[in-house]
Amino acid sequence: MIKAKIGIPFKYFASIVAIFILATQSLQAQKYWTLQECIDQAIKNNITVQQRELAKQSVEADFKQSKLAALPSINGQATQFYQNGFAINPATNTAQTDMTFRNNNFGLSSSTVLFNGFQQTNTIRLQQNNYKANEQDVEAIKNNIRLSVANAYLQVLMNNEILESSNIQVQSTKEQINKQQKLVDFGAANKVKLLQLKAQLSNEELVIINNQNLVEQSYLTLWQTLNIDPDSSNKIIKPELSAEKITSEIRSPKDIYDTYILQSPDVKAAEIRSRVAEISKFVSLGGRSVRLTMTASISSLFSTQSQQGVGAQTITNIPIGFDILGNPVVRPTATYSEFGVTPFSDQINRNLGKSIGFTMAVPIFNGWQVNTSVQKAKINEFTAHLNVKQVQLDLYKNIVQAHQNLKASEKRYDATKNSFDANKESFSLAEGQFGLGAISTVEYLSTKNEFLKAQASFVQAKYELVFRRKVLDFYLGKPLY
Repeated sequence: MIKAKIGIPFKYFASIVAIFILATQSLQAQKYWTLQECIDQAIKNNITVQQRELAKQSVEADFKQSKLAALPSINGQATQFYQNGFAINPATNTAQTDMTFRNNNFGLSSSTVLFNGFQQTNTIRLQQNNYKANEQDVEAIKNNIRLSVANAYLQVLMNNEILESSNIQVQSTKEQINKQQKLVDFGAANKVKLLQLKAQLSNEELVIINNQNLVEQSYLTLWQTLNIDPDSSNKIIKPELSAEKITSEIRSPKDIYDTYILQSPDVKAAEIRSRVAEISKFVSLGGRSVRLTMTASISSLFSTQSQQGVGAQTITNIPIGFDILGNPVVRPTATYSEFGVTPFSDQINRNLGKSIGFTMAVPIFNGWQVNTSVQKAKINEFTAHLNVKQVQLDLYKNIVQAHQNLKASEKRYDATKNSFDANKESFSLAEGQFGLGAISTVEYLSTKNEFLKAQASFVQAKYELVFRRKVLDFYLGKPLY
């Protein structure tokens, strides 16, 4: 049998190598996500953000179109038609029968609005502000995503830490079971304590299963927030988190509000839309103004009915009257033996026509449409002003609530920390006394369970405090990562 150099049979050696390769590939495929990467990925994949970006592009197109609409309109036309039978000769303006001919008409026309109550100017301003408002809408959605991802990220960290604590406690219980098993084997203790510890172990293992499910569920929530497929190989990086380093907020909610309102995309979007409503009112008022329009055109035509002499020329004097002395007056007239169609360029130049004109329209009565439009625009303006106040009020309420939540989280953290420290010390003493047989199993397990509850509450309070601090930092313009 072929053997490896270290003395291991080749088939086992090959299996070890294969396992090593698979493990290496698994490590390479595994990705560790930072909070910043999670936020960037969530923003990139979010459907609402993509929809808002498309809406912004649509509004941008409207903005460009509003500027282009101020330019003169230019239209060209060309026609060609054939006719047979009776027709008016366009060259001589005489009626003809039994004719077959072709006509071509060419034209170029332009018109531009010189004045319409500044409606075009205000429409450009309106569309420009619509575009700016949509930009702020996109940023507002991104802010909400940042907070949602940060919350989901911290939930994963919290559940992971609780799971780790549960595993440590299970190992501690297993050690106690091993000690009791040895005492039972030597007859130094009864089996009741051992069975009680085994029951405790079963309960703690069930807790681990539940905590593992919470970890998986929190990971699922995070990946769904990022809009990526759940993958057990994806993990998050645990940042350095110390609740002790979190400083209390000394500024009042009013101070924080005054700081954030200057950069709040929600408030900016509402204020911009208020300006849009105001501009819309001026657009409607422009409907009462006179309209001055300039038009210009150039045209020409070609027809096969336009003839000119092309054969031998003969000059004939044709009598046209008499002078005062009674002498005949003649007009020399050229006649040709043959005729042909006048050349295209000659006809175009000869038939060329140009025009320019101005039109002033004065609105007098149009079914009250302008007045109704102005009335509705004023209502929309008032509504937009109220919406700004509502957004500002909601923002202030949110900041006050975030400030209050941080203060409450600080108190909860302090209380749970004191409880955790006390229960930890109590459990440490109980563990030593239980090993010496100084306390009963019931007392030991009761102390341990209280410690586990205090530990879970402390971990939850710690991450809640971290999140509440980040929410308030967000309103202060500080980065989440």
